[in-house]
Amino acid sequence: MRTPERTVIQLSDPHLVAEESGADVRLALALDTVRISGVRPLALLLTGDLSDDGSPASYARLRAAVDPVAEGLGAPVIAIPGNHDLGDAFREGILDGEPLHRAVEVDGVRIVGLDTTVPGRPHGELGAGQLEWLDDVLAKPAEHGTVLALHHPPVPTAHPLLGRIGLRDPDRLARVVKGTDVRIMVCGHAHAVAAGMLAGIPVWSAPALGVTSDPLPEEGRMRAWDDIGGLTRIDLFSDDVVATLVPLSSAPTAVYDDPIAQRTGWLDDLEAGDRG
Repeated sequence: MRTPERTVIQLSDPHLVAEESGADVRLALALDTVRISGVRPLALLLTGDLSDDGSPASYARLRAAVDPVAEGLGAPVIAIPGNHDLGDAFREGILDGEPLHRAVEVDGVRIVGLDTTVPGRPHGELGAGQLEWLDDVLAKPAEHGTVLALHHPPVPTAHPLLGRIGLRDPDRLARVVKGTDVRIMVCGHAHAVAAGMLAGIPVWSAPALGVTSDPLPEEGRMRAWDDIGGLTRIDLFSDDVVATLVPLSSAPTAVYDDPIAQRTGWLDDLEAGDRG
């Protein structure tokens, strides 16, 4: 059985506000899910809309929740803003004054975060300076490739609203990343799980931690659900990359919850028979 050599955990769109709310509960559930899983990720990747109102209090509570878990896992936190975040408050509250776009290498994997936000607007853009910076970063391949993170999806989305406020002019990004060592692009914003391609590179649109958009509602309607969210595990193999939805709910119904050996014993017997 192939096992991943490295794993990155992506959390997106928690939308915390100034006062504690259900968003804090969902963030805590996600972090606890990662903590007890036994997975030791390379990094915790936060892909925007960490706050819903850009308040310093929301960023302080997010740091208080995330940082101890990341420290316990030995994983750096790499965060980028979304359209609900406020640039200056985000930079001070989350990045300790560091730039909004960044490139971090962990165990040979380069994780690049892009700031696609446009102040006062819901859509995303990448300026010429950002694309030049990205081009320079990607000029030299990383040992185990690059994971590229941005908030706004660079591929179409089925949601009638989000399709209008995604990343504009994605072809400009495609020209920069084509032929580079970027193995996967991951984003948030859409509040719905989807997969696509840009310049031959897989694109993963992550679930939100809270509200989930319905990509197939009744005709002429828009619909979203509360308390149906998720996070993503991104598994890197030597020659492959796999993104997997990890669903989250505060009141799930478990069909089974058994030791692995108990659930796979029948397959062990079959394989033993095949080996003779």
